[in-house]
Amino acid sequence: MKSKKIISFFLLILLTKWSFSQKISGKIYEENLTENKVEQLLPGASVYWLNSTIGTTSNANGSFEIDAPSLYPATLIVSYVGYQPDTINLLKYQTNLKIKLSKDVDLAVFELTEREKSSSVSLVAPIHIETLSEKELTKAACCNISESFETNASVDVNFSDAVSGAKKIQMLGLDGAYSQIQIENMPFVRGLSAPFGLTFIPGTWAKEIQIKKGAGSVVNGYESITGQINVELQKPDDTDKLFVNGYFSEGSRAELNIHAGQKLSEKWSNMQFAHVSNQSLAFDKNDDTFLDLPLKSQYNFFNRWKYKGEKHIAQFGFRGVYDKIEAGQLASSEIENPFKIDVLSKQVEVFTKNGFLFPKQPYKSIGIITNARYHEHNSIYGLKKFNAIQKSAYINTIYQTILGTTDNTIRFGSSLLYDNFSNNYNDSLFGREEIVPGVFSEYSYTNEKTALVIGLRYDYHNLYGDYVTPRFHYKFNLTEHSALRFSFGRGYRTANPFIENAGVMSSSRIVVVSKNLNPEIAWNYGTSITHHFNLFKKEVTVDVDYFYTNFENQVVIDMENPREISFYNLVGESYSHSFQSEFSINLTKQLELKAAYKWYEIKTTYVDGLREKPLVPKHRILTNMAYYTNFDKWKFDITAQWFGVSRLPSTAANLPENKLSNNSIAFTTINAQVTRAFKRFELYLGVENLTDFKQSSPIISAQQPFSAEFDASLIWGSIFGRMIYTGFRFKIK
Repeated sequence: MKSKKIISFFLLILLTKWSFSQKISGKIYEENLTENKVEQLLPGASVYWLNSTIGTTSNANGSFEIDAPSLYPATLIVSYVGYQPDTINLLKYQTNLKIKLSKDVDLAVFELTEREKSSSVSLVAPIHIETLSEKELTKAACCNISESFETNASVDVNFSDAVSGAKKIQMLGLDGAYSQIQIENMPFVRGLSAPFGLTFIPGTWAKEIQIKKGAGSVVNGYESITGQINVELQKPDDTDKLFVNGYFSEGSRAELNIHAGQKLSEKWSNMQFAHVSNQSLAFDKNDDTFLDLPLKSQYNFFNRWKYKGEKHIAQFGFRGVYDKIEAGQLASSEIENPFKIDVLSKQVEVFTKNGFLFPKQPYKSIGIITNARYHEHNSIYGLKKFNAIQKSAYINTIYQTILGTTDNTIRFGSSLLYDNFSNNYNDSLFGREEIVPGVFSEYSYTNEKTALVIGLRYDYHNLYGDYVTPRFHYKFNLTEHSALRFSFGRGYRTANPFIENAGVMSSSRIVVVSKNLNPEIAWNYGTSITHHFNLFKKEVTVDVDYFYTNFENQVVIDMENPREISFYNLVGESYSHSFQSEFSINLTKQLELKAAYKWYEIKTTYVDGLREKPLVPKHRILTNMAYYTNFDKWKFDITAQWFGVSRLPSTAANLPENKLSNNSIAFTTINAQVTRAFKRFELYLGVENLTDFKQSSPIISAQQPFSAEFDASLIWGSIFGRMIYTGFRFKIK
């Protein structure tokens, strides 16, 4: 019996090896739509299996040979520069394929291409990276980056309070401050930009958004604890000649976004971005005398240049933002002294990126990134005043080469981070200057199945001393369709209590900040598995991940006393468990379905002991369905989210009418959008919060905003309710 098992085992190995040793071959031609024209072979075309790491290129004769898939049906993708990609669906083993690609110029006559995936998780990268494409970003109105995650399960978006309109993100259940948010690998949301910075970049400016969970790369710094969000903007040498987007909502919000690119020569290109938005009508649907939505206006401009030579690639640009918000109580004859909120933000930023290439040694490069920013923030929340100025500079130099073969890559370099904060809270000055030089090294090993990244950086902080940051990532492909990952790493950051918790300013709480707050230090450990397979001949992706974050030190935000908010160093435990499971399936070529479930356990030691973090649902479910008609003329999208119960901070000391229950209630929201596409024009109509769910009495003691119990910061649900919007997109390619 034992010998039979051994023989069966070896037969299985031989059969498996035989199935992988089969080859599929073919030739790639240019498709000729006219008669009497000789067929032209296409050398150097990319050939790869969809949702797989297996790929090849055609040789000088246009021929290719690729490993056969282990399962059928399978989809083969063929692409070539200047031609439209093609997809070949194989139901069984075939060989001697003859594939024809049509030139881009034929697109206006006939279009039949692979539909771009709206979001995907890489099977190749050692780090768990989820990429949101432009297709995903247009599933919702996506007016700015803070609204780009409405159809995504990895990032949570919530209002920070009931009046200012500020939104905050959470990753792995922890505040967005623990995530490193960048634009093209340069610092973006840091310091004074924490409460409103995500609104400073319109969604239409983004080419894609990359979400990296867990410890990031040491090349990008030491501040990543729960992950990294990197926004890739439209590129000057690969964009529309003109793009115009208009948006209008039931809440009187009007926006106009424009960007235009020009290729000035073979090497030079330029691009301009402009944004203007306004919200001018007052709404108070729940009759609590407070505006449900703030009145606001924003002007935003960005200009970027790119030079692309054989040995040198350079980019530089500048950006300016003016953002004004007015909120609070509606003025009336019955209210002598209304509670007002005024926030004015001004930001100017410049950057340069230089890459030096070695054509004879393509594996070698030198990169230099510089960035400088001036940010002025002035705000009034009732009787509270917070004014601040931030001056920041950043430089990062990176040298990359190989060790022996291209399987072994090493990157090392140095960085310098400078921050100067001048803060004024109610006439009390809180300022600091941070100077942090650092060095780093990162080794990568890759082969067909394995990828390993080991990084270490050392930084010296002028206020807090030595920062030692190790990072580790490992990926193993169980099959060509499955990737298993492990990671761990350490992260540091300096807390900015006032600006990072601006929502609490919308209350009568006394702010208590302990002296000598230490830097926040945490370890993050994670694992994930991503698997692509066919179920009843339908393409399916399953992505499951678990991450554990453990704090060595944390600046605790204590709201358990309804009369104050306290910030102090952690004494005891603080940790986060995050589990997410996501399932997506292409039910047909035109119908996509995605469902995700998330579970959190987040606890921190407060003065009265270890407790759950407030205002974070323990459970969350997201479903998204998208349907596209032929040639994407009509697009339908619907997203439903269920939010579980979350713990609320204690209000036991309040008067009976101002007491809240210990927990919120579970609720569901539904967003939907329909788009009609024409040759150069798209019209869309959508609705947010179709169920019209609204948090009951979001403001405690709204009728007495200067009383000791007034609080508009305990937000766990929607404030405005149902919101209908419409808009258009126009482009010239």
